Amino acid sequence: MTLAVSGGTRNSAYGVIFDVVKPNGTGSATVPRTVTTDNRGNGAVTQFYPDPSFTAASGTVATDVGGVYNVYVNQTSPINIGTVATGTFTVSSKLNVVISEPVQGNVVQRGQTATIIATVTALSGPDNAATVYTSNPLNAPLTLQQTSPGVYTYNYLVTSSDPIGTWTIVVQASDSIGNSGMSSPVNITIAKNDLIVDSLVAYDSKGDPSTSFSPGDTIHAFFRIKYSVGTSYLTSGQYAIGLRNPSGALIANLTAAYDTSRFGFYTSTGYPVSTFDPGGTWTLAVSPNSINDGSGNTGPDLVTSVPLRVVTSPLSYWPFVVAGIVAVLGGIVTVKRFDTSLEGFQHLEQMMGGPLPRGSSILLLGDAGSGKTILSYQLLHDELESARLCALLSYDAFPEDVQARMTEFGWDIISHLRKGRLKIIDCYSGLAGQGEGAIKDPSDLTELNIQITAFIAKAKGGPVTVVLDSLTPIFNGVDEKQAINFIQTLGAKVKKTGGLFIETASKGAIPDDAAAKLRTMADGVIELGIVRSRGKSHRFLSVPKMERRRISSDSVSFQIDRTRGFVFRVSRFSLLKKRVFDLLAQHHILRSTEPGERKPAPQPSKGPPNRLR
Repeated sequence: MTLAVSGGTRNSAYGVIFDVVKPNGTGSATVPRTVTTDNRGNGAVTQFYPDPSFTAASGTVATDVGGVYNVYVNQTSPINIGTVATGTFTVSSKLNVVISEPVQGNVVQRGQTATIIATVTALSGPDNAATVYTSNPLNAPLTLQQTSPGVYTYNYLVTSSDPIGTWTIVVQASDSIGNSGMSSPVNITIAKNDLIVDSLVAYDSKGDPSTSFSPGDTIHAFFRIKYSVGTSYLTSGQYAIGLRNPSGALIANLTAAYDTSRFGFYTSTGYPVSTFDPGGTWTLAVSPNSINDGSGNTGPDLVTSVPLRVVTSPLSYWPFVVAGIVAVLGGIVTVKRFDTSLEGFQHLEQMMGGPLPRGSSILLLGDAGSGKTILSYQLLHDELESARLCALLSYDAFPEDVQARMTEFGWDIISHLRKGRLKIIDCYSGLAGQGEGAIKDPSDLTELNIQITAFIAKAKGGPVTVVLDSLTPIFNGVDEKQAINFIQTLGAKVKKTGGLFIETASKGAIPDDAAAKLRTMADGVIELGIVRSRGKSHRFLSVPKMERRRISSDSVSFQIDRTRGFVFRVSRFSLLKKRVFDLLAQHHILRSTEPGERKPAPQPSKGPPNRLR
């Protein structure tokens, strides 16, 4: 610091005091000095800070605080006239920036989150007012947020378009008083997000999943492509899937394109099976690394395949023999076909003695793969189409998979989701360990109860239908008594609104005594079964219990149709017989209520009248 005097008294001495005040009043110190003028009245004096000649009035005599220091010069002699000069100087320092995460050499896949943590310190300690920033793999700026004293953090989700390879992370920091600093570089590697072929299924020409094909059938393939990290699916591109015969020879390369109605890749042009194709086990297969999303993500790592069976008969080479057999058996086949009818979903109402009773709980109990989930979805769709408020507690599928599955059957729920008539409470993400669902802990029945109660309140007294698919994870996550109490409480709340509480459970997946209690608690029970024989599945349904209904407990065969949902295979003669009896009963009722028809008066009894006792 230099103080200059001009135009003063010649050859004189001026007494002054330098007073240095540190930033924010954190300290002050003074030192007396003398300025001697020459014969022109000019003079100057230089003073260093910090210097041992200073006397501290408060704090320390040091540049240990960053910021602006104020300097005041007071004249004390020959006349004490106070402050004659002022000035400032700024103290700044290099901030110390250290990256604690990620660690040098880390590998992060596309779709994963890279956490960047940096510590920023100044001379005085942790810097809590710094601006801290870095760049993403595409050199776009990222601003770190303070999470604790002197600690700044950013969670960066590596996207599928971020370049594969080395990502050099350098964190820089600066503050309002001019302090700045930069970390040492940390290099991590961005790896591709592997593509996985999911739900590879063979379809026949009718659009139904199948594992058995005969001459005249057409083999189609359907699959989804999922990223190994995250929950995203690939929704664009065209990819080849090979069809190989039992000897391993490549018969056809089918091209699969994304089908928006199926939410997956489908080979619209399939392979027609001919009588000359060999019978046995064929294979639909996606070759390793044959899929590329255009951003360097490839897959699958290994061949992904599904077996299917082509059944051919030696008789197919002898058309005349076949024609003769068909002619002989034609009458029998015709009779059998005539006695079989495919009835739609309304046949279930006939079995139940009418529609599902309002204000009731319905248990769908059956074998694995018997169609419980599809039946619950169809009942849910019927409720939505009746403009009722509905909620689905999904323990067995992601919400997007529920939407895709229902869309496959033509059951549109997108409009209901948009209008708020349907809420899908995602309990499956938590089970899958992804923690992104509406319920992070699916065994937290209290949180689930709160959400359902809030949803019921939204109906403002109107009926609410709740579908719970399925009960198995609940019994696996909590003890039996707690699970039963939860189901009983939830059912009571839903039934009170006049709605339906529909729950699904797999036989053998929950304890037998719990299954017995569920049967007792439910107002209605629909049982489904499946029998697998010679590569084919046969499904059956019965209604052993339905309160306030006169039911038919017979077991009826059914199949799942891609356009109609549940289709029941029943005897035409049985239907005709039932309709005849219904007409006769109705005719009898009408006859008994015709006007003018009188019942004969009772004959007077003979003998003395009874005495009163």
